[in-house]
Amino acid sequence: MLIEQTPLHDKEQTARKIKDIVNRFYFDLDAIFVARGKSNMKLSDFSLPAFFDFVRKIPYRRDPRPVEVVARPYYLFKHRNLGIDCKKKSILIAAFLKSKGIPYRFIGSSNRADKKIHHIFPQAKIDNEYVNVDATYKEYKLFGPKTVTAWEVL
Repeated sequence: MLIEQTPLHDKEQTARKIKDIVNRFYFDLDAIFVARGKSNMKLSDFSLPAFFDFVRKIPYRRDPRPVEVVARPYYLFKHRNLGIDCKKKSILIAAFLKSKGIPYRFIGSSNRADKKIHHIFPQAKIDNEYVNVDATYKEYKLFGPKTVTAWEVL
């Protein structure tokens, strides 16, 4: 297994790394099977609502400060029981969208008074409109609205 360590110094660099991982490794979802009823199903064969629900239920766990970790979908899935943060859930969702040919983009957002960007999530372009696909927390809903103090396309 090749491990690459690259310091991630800012949101732009982190977003570039996330995009690179999605573009290079979205096909990982074709090789991951999970139990669905009485059989196994490839993650890439899920519907968007089913995949969103699957990722949403992965426990949230923040990276240990000051380290920021991103990884290809295979390893995120393999170690999902440890919990993953918004960056990693964004990678999984974007990899799924890419595998389905659904256009997407990443949004950096803040809900802080100082408006400092601290969160990332994907949006999918459906019916010519971008909709939120943020599976970071269990209570989030597919296409659910976001209350933010600031946001930007990354």
